[in-house]
Amino acid sequence: MIIDFFLNNWIMAIGSMILGACSGILSGLFGVGGGFIIAPALNIFLGLPYNLAIGTSTCQIIGASGITLYRRAKALSSSIYIAALISIGVPFGAFFGVRIVTKTKDLGIINIANKALPAQDFYFSSLFFIVLFLITAWLFFDNFYLRRHKTEEDDDDKGYLAWMKIPPMRTFHSIPHGQFSVTLLILIGFGIGFLRGLLGIGGVVIMPVLFYLVGQKTKYATLTSTILVFVSAVLSSILHGVNNNINYTMVIFLVCGAIIGSRIGVALHHKISGKSIRKYFAFVVLTAVIMIGIKLTLTISKAPDYTDAPSISATP
Repeated sequence: MIIDFFLNNWIMAIGSMILGACSGILSGLFGVGGGFIIAPALNIFLGLPYNLAIGTSTCQIIGASGITLYRRAKALSSSIYIAALISIGVPFGAFFGVRIVTKTKDLGIINIANKALPAQDFYFSSLFFIVLFLITAWLFFDNFYLRRHKTEEDDDDKGYLAWMKIPPMRTFHSIPHGQFSVTLLILIGFGIGFLRGLLGIGGVVIMPVLFYLVGQKTKYATLTSTILVFVSAVLSSILHGVNNNINYTMVIFLVCGAIIGSRIGVALHHKISGKSIRKYFAFVVLTAVIMIGIKLTLTISKAPDYTDAPSISATP
């Protein structure tokens, strides 16, 4: 089956391996699964419907993040406790996210600027763009303006949510500025799971949240992020599999690429500073924003007029 797929769809197979390698590099270097790039790329370049692109991307992240965790196994003890607490909220958020994806499969056609567009593709592409644009804007503003004169030694600040003393409170080795709320960590997990199930993303949000809101050091945040990406991807993949949102053949080729990419990413992670990791991460997310913005523009410009659509199964 795999060989037949490669022979009959070699461009898609090679494209999947290239995307998988990118996912592995992102996982090893930044602690993200790469869903914020892989999911729209599967939709834009390889033509998968958005529900399949999200489900397939989420499933391959299990491989990419799992390989990275294996390569960073010696450091796991520093982040496992925080990751375990956040993971409590992940399955509940993932359930609601996947339910929304499944319910929007049959939304049909909507009218945007007198153009007939597939409702699900347009809604999820737009939501992708907005979420990633806001994250990119903050990363550039903070790293290239607010922190432009800070050194690596004084670059770890108290998390913006540290003032919320919601019991129970605990002290964590990787959070240098005192106790943090366990309840808040569980609520953060709910939000991460929701985004994973809804958009196939998680790591792109997790790393900034851990650094800016929780106050975890960047190097620790990337490892905690990788653990959470793995857990949320497993849970979301089960739900996506039940709802037939995964192309398993493509997942195999994606993971093959991730094996190589993860090795490169982990090697780079050990060589650069936490401050540099955040700066480079800003450009990675910007790439995804540009890619999704171009896709949205082209989709609208090439869509048929709304009055010419062959069938209208949903109204704007």
